[in-house]
Amino acid sequence: MPVNQRYLIVKEKNSKEIKYFEYDKIAGYDIKPNAKIKDAINVNKMILINPSLIHKMVDKKVSKRFEQLLRLITYVFESPDDGTGSGYRQVLDEISKLRTEANNKYRAYMEEEKYELLLKQLGLLEYETKARLETLYEIYQNSYYSGKSR
Repeated sequence: MPVNQRYLIVKEKNSKEIKYFEYDKIAGYDIKPNAKIKDAINVNKMILINPSLIHKMVDKKVSKRFEQLLRLITYVFESPDDGTGSGYRQVLDEISKLRTEANNKYRAYMEEEKYELLLKQLGLLEYETKARLETLYEIYQNSYYSGKSR
């Protein structure tokens, strides 16, 4: 039965040795790379321990998710609505998901200023989406009750 050993490869100027490293005890940001390259070492997990690199990686991930959210919001706001408001509710769900993910996954790794800015931006987007959804409901109610009775 094979023994599960973990190693860290450290590249220094003159030293080309493999050192044993207990990386279960390292505090850092875990990454699971998704790039598969032929004739290369397959990596299942990486741990970033450099704080500036962690901040950059988390900022990149959060900004990517935020850009996707903005694209969804732009699409929903510009497309003609079918009257049900399902697009607006989907946007509200995505805002809630991003807020929860930022709070649970990334808050420990993000700078406080950027975290607060993200929450403010999400709050503004949520407010605008709820306002549009309420306007849609008011239009629906007015058209429903203003119909002619027989």
